[in-house]
Amino acid sequence: MTLETLFYGFVAVVAVIVLALAVRNLVRFLTWIERSEIARQQAEADAERKRKSDLSRSVAGDASGVPAEHVAAIAAAVATYGYRVVHIADTGSGHAWAAEGRWMHQTSHRLH
Repeated sequence: MTLETLFYGFVAVVAVIVLALAVRNLVRFLTWIERSEIARQQAEADAERKRKSDLSRSVAGDASGVPAEHVAAIAAAVATYGYRVVHIADTGSGHAWAAEGRWMHQTSHRLH
């Protein structure tokens, strides 16, 4: 056995050890990512459950919520249009766009 053969054998052993450590650390890192992702999803689910329970409590027990007449009107509109709500907005909104469009159309004509 020559010194060169011993050297290559040592390098091979070191390479295998480094590769094993790299794989072990990669597995640890991926496990940490998976656990943190699971924890994040659980926290989001808990927050969503809490938000829904707070919302249901506020709607059921709060008189300052949406009036029952509004809920009935919206339900009737949804039933009338076959569960296809087209647009729900304040009656005073949207007139500025219409006025601007009429003005643009009327001023685009050439006077004779």
